Amino acid sequence: MHFLGRLRELQQQVFAENTDPWLLPLGRVRGQLDFDGVERVTSQKILDLLEIPQRSRRAHVYRRIAKLMTELGWTPVRVRDLTCGGYKEQVRGYCRDPRCRSN
Repeated sequence: MHFLGRLRELQQQVFAENTDPWLLPLGRVRGQLDFDGVERVTSQKILDLLEIPQRSRRAHVYRRIAKLMTELGWTPVRVRDLTCGGYKEQVRGYCRDPRCRSN
């Protein structure tokens, strides 16, 4: 194999090693637009999209997703609200202004 072919092969290996496999599916995530024009998506929807089983949804998975979502321009949020039954519920997720999106 000649030098340039070997160099391209090494570049592809380095790129593959440094790229998180979740980055591409998370880059395609589209949230729900609310009345204020802010796009929102819950952490549970993201975990469902990535097909992560319930038993694997641990702190390290949430930290990994938070890092990737921040890189993609999302802001982590935590919302507390009352459910229909009158119970307090906390929902975690991400939001962004779709007008400021670069991709």
